[in-house]
Amino acid sequence: MAKEKLLLTDEQMAEFITYGFLKLNTDFPDEFHQSVMQKMNEVYKYEGNPGNNLLPRIPEIGQFFEHPVVSGALTSILGPDYIMSAHRHGHLTKAGAGQIGWHKDNYWLNEKIRNHHPWSVIIFYYTQDVTEDMGPSALMPGTHNYYNRPGDDTEITLKVTGKAGSMALIAYDLWHTATQNQSDIDRYMLKFQFFRMEAPKSPTWNNKSSRFISARPLYHVNEHRLMWEHEWNWLSGNANGGMTEKSVQTETAEQENERISQLAMALKDEKEKVSLNAAYELAAIGSRAIPALMEAVHSPVHSVACNAAHGLIVIGEKSVPAIIDALKAETENEQTRGYLAFALGELGEAASEAVPALIEHLQDKTTFVRQHAAEALGIIRRPASLVVPALCQVLLNDPDNFTRYTAALALARVGKEAAAAVPSLEQALSDPYRYVPALATEALARIRTEEALDVLLSFLKKARWCPETTSKSTF
Repeated sequence: MAKEKLLLTDEQMAEFITYGFLKLNTDFPDEFHQSVMQKMNEVYKYEGNPGNNLLPRIPEIGQFFEHPVVSGALTSILGPDYIMSAHRHGHLTKAGAGQIGWHKDNYWLNEKIRNHHPWSVIIFYYTQDVTEDMGPSALMPGTHNYYNRPGDDTEITLKVTGKAGSMALIAYDLWHTATQNQSDIDRYMLKFQFFRMEAPKSPTWNNKSSRFISARPLYHVNEHRLMWEHEWNWLSGNANGGMTEKSVQTETAEQENERISQLAMALKDEKEKVSLNAAYELAAIGSRAIPALMEAVHSPVHSVACNAAHGLIVIGEKSVPAIIDALKAETENEQTRGYLAFALGELGEAASEAVPALIEHLQDKTTFVRQHAAEALGIIRRPASLVVPALCQVLLNDPDNFTRYTAALALARVGKEAAAAVPSLEQALSDPYRYVPALATEALARIRTEEALDVLLSFLKKARWCPETTSKSTF
């Protein structure tokens, strides 16, 4: 019988929103970790890194993700129907190995726009005790909503250490690295990714406060109060993040226009922390700031365009007509088209009138735009009669791996209303890019009609992995 999930508290959620990660611990006995380590050592010695087959090869690891602390944290942040990505990896840092570069995962090969809303998280799991000299993972607290590394005196790093069973649950977009292993012990770290499947309708953590509470001052990070409040409210189920139009009572129209002009200049600041806050301050003004944000979303500077798009997202439904008009009119700047499609997706069902325009951009000449149009359709979801056939065409015909992958994830997010996609998903089970079939199975499982389950079970019977079969024991 499964134990009840231990949901996050308000204080823990505030820390995740502010710093971009949480440290959690499990209470498995030492014998459990020792057995996992023994199998890890054998697999790596005789078979090499199992990569995505980490779980079927060492199925005991799956128990870790069923632990009430882990499942409770994932449910709190991603909602109860989260899924695990087929991408998982066992990092082995050999004794004496050097540090790798700071990065965000899947960043250089796939220029996916980074969400401020938590649609994905990563778990770093230590199978053994890890100390600072063993080359632990290192994080930059508070950098999950930065396009670039801060690169100033606010940039701090934290080495993640702990006993066997320790976990770092991090926002997918947090800057991180592996440090130099200065010990004489080989160090393992197992990485797993998880996806949120739909926008929150209500808090899914142990929520007591209706308002964002300040996180404990554990690390010095840049202050982004409006952004943190917005994320708290969005996670609480408020569709536009709970931000209402604000105006200073004594301001004249001329004074407000001057304030908007000053914030529009700050939005273009080369310091990303300034730009980020300016976007959210403009959003707090509301619909009167839409023209300034629309102008900035055309910026050739990625971080400026990104922050402007998030400002439009925070304003909510009132920004939809302007974004649709711009998306229809924009023919030259592929970056702008991508950010406009992204913004419509983050607005969710409030942007349902944008579905026809997004479907048109599934034929865009640029993969950057097609991918974000497909992602947006999967989050908006309705009307399914238009969304599902369009995504099926992308799933089967788009030449870009990441765009087909995004279409499969989008269909999984549509869920039961994507029943018409079952024949296309069956074809996608043979896609040459390994993550497309994986997400097609998730989509079939979420559709869950008799037809979908028949297709899924037939595929899984053929794809079944035997965890006991190795190069030393083939039958």
